[in-house]
Amino acid sequence: MNLRLANFLGRGFWFAAVPLLLFGLAGCVTKSNYQLLSTFFDGVPNPDAPTNSLVVVPGTPGRTNALTAPATVKRPAFTPHPPYEEKSCLECHESKFSVRMKGPQRQVCFGCHDDFLTRFKVKHPPADNSECTACHNPHGSPVKQLLIQAVPALCSDCHDDVLGKKKVQHQPVADGDCLACHNPHATNFKGLLKKAPDKLCADCHDEVPGKVKFKHPPAENGECLACHVPHASNNKSLVKKTGGALCADCHDDVLGKNKVKHQPVQDGDCLACHSPHGSNNKAFVKKAGGALCAECHDDMLGKNKFKHPPAENGECLSCHVPHASNNKSLVKKAGGALCAECHDDVVGKKKVPHQPVAEGDCLACHAPHASNVKGLLKKPGVALCWECHDDFLKPMKFQHQPAADGDCFACHKPHATDNRALLAKPDPQICFECHEPPEMAKLVKHQGADLAACVKCHNPHGGAAKAFLKPAAAK
Repeated sequence: MNLRLANFLGRGFWFAAVPLLLFGLAGCVTKSNYQLLSTFFDGVPNPDAPTNSLVVVPGTPGRTNALTAPATVKRPAFTPHPPYEEKSCLECHESKFSVRMKGPQRQVCFGCHDDFLTRFKVKHPPADNSECTACHNPHGSPVKQLLIQAVPALCSDCHDDVLGKKKVQHQPVADGDCLACHNPHATNFKGLLKKAPDKLCADCHDEVPGKVKFKHPPAENGECLACHVPHASNNKSLVKKTGGALCADCHDDVLGKNKVKHQPVQDGDCLACHSPHGSNNKAFVKKAGGALCAECHDDMLGKNKFKHPPAENGECLSCHVPHASNNKSLVKKAGGALCAECHDDVVGKKKVPHQPVAEGDCLACHAPHASNVKGLLKKPGVALCWECHDDFLKPMKFQHQPAADGDCFACHKPHATDNRALLAKPDPQICFECHEPPEMAKLVKHQGADLAACVKCHNPHGGAAKAFLKPAAAK
């Protein structure tokens, strides 16, 4: 009987003591209850104990305090949740003696916090799924906002590593500041961005495209992510692809199967000529007209007196294509076909064309950009003709004055004619331009001669005999 009573009283003591003990610990204040808890339970952590981090012993590289020195690392400040600190367990729990919540986490949390989910379209799944404790510690934490761990380590628990081994990293990401761009709970923008992409980027970056006339549609429409990746890339400026490969995602292939390619285009260096966001010049080119071309190409005009109007006006694209062509020098059309876009047909229906003209080789005689000679000729007078024709004047003792003066055009047409040798008029009309027929008829040696063909007796350029007589005529 005494044994049964003793057992009953013993059990009764613990039935009464345990609830009283739990009631006394309901406030969950670790400092005040550490001594009491450690009396009944083993392994209760001392809140004031130092960490077990190894401390390097000064002056002894490689040695630590693993066996001797107590750690001196200061623990981060602990921020308690106000209901927890105030021992108001019933704010969240069914009772002081239960860990069960009064309702779903979202409902309980929004009992005090504003409901920041309902007015937004895009919601962070843990917040939307009532999983507040996926990110937050409900009682307290040494991390701001009662987070389980600091950002970005917390984000990495669910999200893939956005940096990887990429060479170029967005500064906020490199700094671990995910919340610089993202809202952790809800927003109206994809990716939980705080603002629309263009507005968000403008918080740190200069306004693009700015106050320019011509704007790249993605930049104008705030579609920064059409070209850039937000976290990290192996390419400069965080672009998705390198060089022309990125542009080719939207723009047609500007090279095609053309044989001659503009070097920057071939190198995929679109930004050598174009501004990626916008410009005051058409096609987003960095500078207008010839000023852009002059960044790489020599000054084609120089101090020449005569300048081709398109070149003088900086209208390089009147003749050239900027990306690629099947013609040398990136011209739009080959040979004379290009010149004929602006200049009259110099051949027409003429029977005798100058050989370079017949072949469309205008540049055999003309400089395309500028020259110090009229007609944009490469060289003055007869010096140009000697580029192809033999210099037949040197051995001649007597020279026809126009030929001696290098005035080939006094008798010849440079492009085409209906007369042999490209004469401006047929023989003898061409001679009568300077020599009067009545005067010629008075000459003794012309008595009875056929004056219809001067070149039967005379060499038109010069000769060893006076009056440029041919040997047979001189007899």
